[in-house]
Amino acid sequence: MDWAALFKIVQSWGPSAISSVLVVVVLFLIKQVHKNSADNEQRAKDSNILIDSKLKELRNDTFKMLDDHGRRLSYIELEYVRRESFYRELGGWKDDINRVSGQISDFNKSVIELWRDKRGQ
Repeated sequence: MDWAALFKIVQSWGPSAISSVLVVVVLFLIKQVHKNSADNEQRAKDSNILIDSKLKELRNDTFKMLDDHGRRLSYIELEYVRRESFYRELGGWKDDINRVSGQISDFNKSVIELWRDKRGQ
């Protein structure tokens, strides 16, 4: 059956029958639109619930990582303070060690010169 034959049949019904069919079709379409909107609302609610749960997981993971990093930073700061105070305390000793090392090398040089002088005589 082609469209032309369908239009001829519909024209034979009259305006009230065509209007009734159009009303039924429009009501059916409105019902489908409402059904689709209800389905879309449910999908949106489900998506919001899923997004909220994922955000909570992400927030919890972020807090755990921040806490872990905070502990690491406090440990590093504590170790840095310990090392810095250690170096500060040994800073004077380094100068003393360098001075004594220089004196020892000077003493070694003078002993070597004395030894060479004695051998040369």
